[in-house]
Amino acid sequence: MTDTINLNIATSLTSLSHPRRMAIFRLLAAQPKAEMAFQSIQSATKIHTTPLVHHLREMEKSWLVTRQRKGQETYYHLTPESLMSSMDSLLEILNMRYHRAQKGILVA
Repeated sequence: MTDTINLNIATSLTSLSHPRRMAIFRLLAAQPKAEMAFQSIQSATKIHTTPLVHHLREMEKSWLVTRQRKGQETYYHLTPESLMSSMDSLLEILNMRYHRAQKGILVA
């Protein structure tokens, strides 16, 4: 497995390892357009401004969300492609391990 794939997996999982970021991710995923205004996210999560900005920036650095200004409001849009790619890589690893275990092949 390449270093890039390892980095992508670690980045995605690290970003979602915080309960508040997971809550934001689930909230955005539940929206029809997978997007919400900052104020709406704040109202729904009850997270104060400074920590919410921090969590959204961490998610943005991990390619889980993008942001866009629309007039006075900032909207955050879920972009799960990177996470989906990481999950595909993890599934491949787990499947390989499972099949080896089924055949009795030891994996270090």
